[in-house]
Amino acid sequence: MLESLAGERRERSYYAWVEHVAEHPELPPLPGYASFKASLLARIDRRYAQVLFDGVPARIRLEEVVSGGVPLEGIPALDRPPHAPAAAARLRDAEAVLGVAAGGAYRAYPLAVLSWHEMVNDEVGGEPLTLSFCTLCGSAVLYSTRTPAGTLTFGTSGLLYRSNKLMVDRQTLSLWSNLTGEAVVGRLAAEELRLAVLPVTRTTWGEWRALHPETTAMVPDRETERRFGFDYRAGAADRARSGVRFPVWPRSDALPEKEEIYAVRLPGGAAKAYPLEALIAAGLLNDAVGGEPVVLVVEASGAVRAFRRGGHQFAAGPEPGTLRDEAGGAWKVTEEALIPPAGGETAEPPLPRLPGHLSFWLGWHAFFPQAELWKPALPTP
Repeated sequence: MLESLAGERRERSYYAWVEHVAEHPELPPLPGYASFKASLLARIDRRYAQVLFDGVPARIRLEEVVSGGVPLEGIPALDRPPHAPAAAARLRDAEAVLGVAAGGAYRAYPLAVLSWHEMVNDEVGGEPLTLSFCTLCGSAVLYSTRTPAGTLTFGTSGLLYRSNKLMVDRQTLSLWSNLTGEAVVGRLAAEELRLAVLPVTRTTWGEWRALHPETTAMVPDRETERRFGFDYRAGAADRARSGVRFPVWPRSDALPEKEEIYAVRLPGGAAKAYPLEALIAAGLLNDAVGGEPVVLVVEASGAVRAFRRGGHQFAAGPEPGTLRDEAGGAWKVTEEALIPPAGGETAEPPLPRLPGHLSFWLGWHAFFPQAELWKPALPTP
């Protein structure tokens, strides 16, 4: 029937036809679609009637919103989870963590734990933060939760848009995009709110602890692990969801769908994607994003940090954790900024770090199709 109506053949699956609708924005939904969708989703969780309703402000097409198969907050977020000093953290040096620096404090979140919970509401250095991890598109994005509408806390809505999780704020039940940080459905969508993106670093526990011996680390709650049937060992969450897929559009064959990219995002909105494998091979990259000169620094673990570089051209420094500018001055790489050489004739200000995070190519391109994609120069024959 769908093939007859559309005049084209598709894979015989619901998701294939969701992608067809996505490709045709000129097709409007029938009146009452939002309440119809809410009544359908109410078979999973009756609270969806408070999220979707006729007249609900929306900045995305509700036709592309699909269920992830779990109720509202069916994936339990971690709220102010316990943490311990580095010396007391029972983490292996090779364990992957997400490192956060805020308010002069440092904290590491084990990726094996976050892969199950997908959301952490926490406070680091007095700053309220949400670390949102969409495992389907490989994007762990750190947001400040201070907004003009007040300080918000978030959970997983159980709904997806273009294979990207929709967060739900607990204060208004508005839906937010994990990748863009924008309120997209609900009362706050009418106010055009967007969360501030902050830098986050995927690295190893050993490397993070060596750089920041004063760091704390999130402590896994073994009772929560048992109660929900989770397995906090590395890779267990990925194995449990192997083969799971959802509609995504638009697509691009510029890179393989699951190739990891590092996304640099300027506060003004300009963004650029860097294939991670090529970036690691480069080690250090002087580049520009939206006309803004930037430098990307890569560690042995594959951790990437991006900074403004002003008018400088940087090279690897004489010591680990340093860069050398065009005049030979040694700059220190910190979590927050590049610190200029001391004792120069002209004092220079630090060069601030820029927001950035990893993502799979399919997820990034679906939300930032116009963003630049860095391509390494081919070797001269």
